[in-house]
Amino acid sequence: MGATDVINPANEDAIKKIHEIVPNGVDVSFEVAGVQPTFEQAIDATKARGKMVIVSIFAHSIQFDPMQLMNSGVQITTTIAYSMKTFQQTVDLVTSGQINVKPVITKHIDLDDIVEDGFEALTSDKSQAKILIDLEKEQA
Repeated sequence: MGATDVINPANEDAIKKIHEIVPNGVDVSFEVAGVQPTFEQAIDATKARGKMVIVSIFAHSIQFDPMQLMNSGVQITTTIAYSMKTFQQTVDLVTSGQINVKPVITKHIDLDDIVEDGFEALTSDKSQAKILIDLEKEQA
């Protein structure tokens, strides 16, 4: 299992491209951004009777059309928040350089700017994916 293609939603229609690569849709999709547009895209990317897994924590309530599920049979499930062990393993992998997160970070902000430059950017700017909050200033 591994990624074979990269889709930049800022440059092309992600759902259209997914269906070009996987004509019937993916077996399982993961919603990891926690915003309505990606929630809807995860459903649209998933094949009929496939599964969508919600991993993200939503900062705001969203709305969706239940008929989108009725017409496709996509099943939605969620995850339980990560354990401390899993979280620490992830931090260790990133810190050691075994996982390179730089390609997915779309913006750097200070903690003071988390609402305006963080949450609002994620919900209004489709080019934003993962925003890194710089805590260096906070430790001074």
